[in-house]
Amino acid sequence: MPPTPRRADEVGALLDRDEDYDTDPIGDPPITVGRYRASIRAVLAVRTPEPGVVASAWSQRETDAFLAGSRATLRLVVEVIGHALTKPPPTHSGSGGVD
Repeated sequence: MPPTPRRADEVGALLDRDEDYDTDPIGDPPITVGRYRASIRAVLAVRTPEPGVVASAWSQRETDAFLAGSRATLRLVVEVIGHALTKPPPTHSGSGGVD
């Protein structure tokens, strides 16, 4: 079994292979519908991380900024997923430019 993609470029490559499968379906699809759903549910289940041990050296303002930034990032990710699920799919242009 191949390693689990963990970086944006690896996930993009997996999506590219899945799109290629649409035009040349040989063997099993790289990503099943169930896996797409599971990946979206996994993203939706993500919660704001705790600052961790390093936060003991932070001021309250720094801690608040970290938490606010984390919440804003998660909101943006959910918003982008929502838009992607409800708009017509874009034409394929590689991994989508996500770093």
